[in-house]
Amino acid sequence: MLPIELYNNHFIRFWEQSPTHLPVFEKVYSDTEKLAREKYFDDIQQKLQALQNKSNLRKLRNSDAGSSFFPVFKSMLQGVFDFKPEQLEIILSDEFRNVSKDFFYNAREFDPELSPEKIYQGMRNVWIMNGLQLMMDFPVEITPSVFAYSMIYPYSDNLLDDPAISNKEKLQFSERFKLRLHGIEVQPKSFAEKQLFILTGMFERQYSRTGYPEVYQSLYAIHDAQTESLRLSKADGLTEEEIRRICFEKGGTSVLADGYLVAGKLNQQKEQALYGYGVYLQLLDDIQDTKQDARDSTKTMCAFEKGEKLAGFVNQTIHFGRKALDEMNCFDAKDSQVFTALMNRSIETMIIESIGLNAKSYPAEFAHEIEKYSPLHFDYIRQRKSESKSHRLTMFRKYFDQATPERIKSVFKQQLV
Repeated sequence: MLPIELYNNHFIRFWEQSPTHLPVFEKVYSDTEKLAREKYFDDIQQKLQALQNKSNLRKLRNSDAGSSFFPVFKSMLQGVFDFKPEQLEIILSDEFRNVSKDFFYNAREFDPELSPEKIYQGMRNVWIMNGLQLMMDFPVEITPSVFAYSMIYPYSDNLLDDPAISNKEKLQFSERFKLRLHGIEVQPKSFAEKQLFILTGMFERQYSRTGYPEVYQSLYAIHDAQTESLRLSKADGLTEEEIRRICFEKGGTSVLADGYLVAGKLNQQKEQALYGYGVYLQLLDDIQDTKQDARDSTKTMCAFEKGEKLAGFVNQTIHFGRKALDEMNCFDAKDSQVFTALMNRSIETMIIESIGLNAKSYPAEFAHEIEKYSPLHFDYIRQRKSESKSHRLTMFRKYFDQATPERIKSVFKQQLV
């Protein structure tokens, strides 16, 4: 079996050694710079909205939407958020763009009722797996396992995170899903379960259970961690150490499974590195979801923290993440270091944005200090957020509303019947 406890203890030591003081960031943005970037961002948003008018949509449907959308998107990432040209070459390459389109239309084919929001939720994991493909020198593409694992999130996560569903029902679902993951045929009790069982079959068609036992061990590990995380909604009796262990295992095993479903085989050094990357992403999610977790009475490491304690937690997360991502240097593909830097830049940008959106939860002096490292004023970020539920999701929807599935690589047609 995979040494999950060993990896968890390793990164718990990282966490305990990570300081709580404010990290050093690469760049301070003056008020003048922020205002210029905000104007530039507004101009880009207007261009994106212009792409949505009826006459332009007709033109786009008869051409490549990316030829209009991606130069604008690239300008925003570089001119507003300071992503470097070599980083943008990766994430805006034809490979990454085509994979995103492939996933979107295959998701629509798999479940025509699936909303763009839920497809976006799955696509976030596709991008993680595409990054791992790049770092391991695999083709950046949608394989059956990349598709299946990313599609599991919109079904299982939403069910397990739904406060309207009782813990008893969730545990019963979890037990049925566990049996199916172990290769036992189970009668699904709902449409969501039926879809999950079909997705499990995609793993089996790509990776035999006898030839790739670690692939399935990684799936058992994330399933066990997800099931254990149900205890966080009834966390009165859990110690801080238990909550931390559960949160770390949930994040670490998730990306460990990403890695195994990409590669089939991994050495222990790469297993550990992927586990740490997953813990960092989980801490990011918990910071972003602090208010929602508190409303749902879900006890993450930071859900009920405020003021100095929450600020210290954020600082500790950034220090931890930088150290954890250093272990990703064990991947030695040509662009692996560029992609690692891109990941850290993206995560830290999202953490700073989250502080701006929830500034009242932090000490005023902390929010003021960390705002110096944001390319946009926090007031502006809150204003844009109120105007749109998520500007990332909005741009995602605009692109795929415009795009046409002319070259979609449907490797699933026979599997989706």
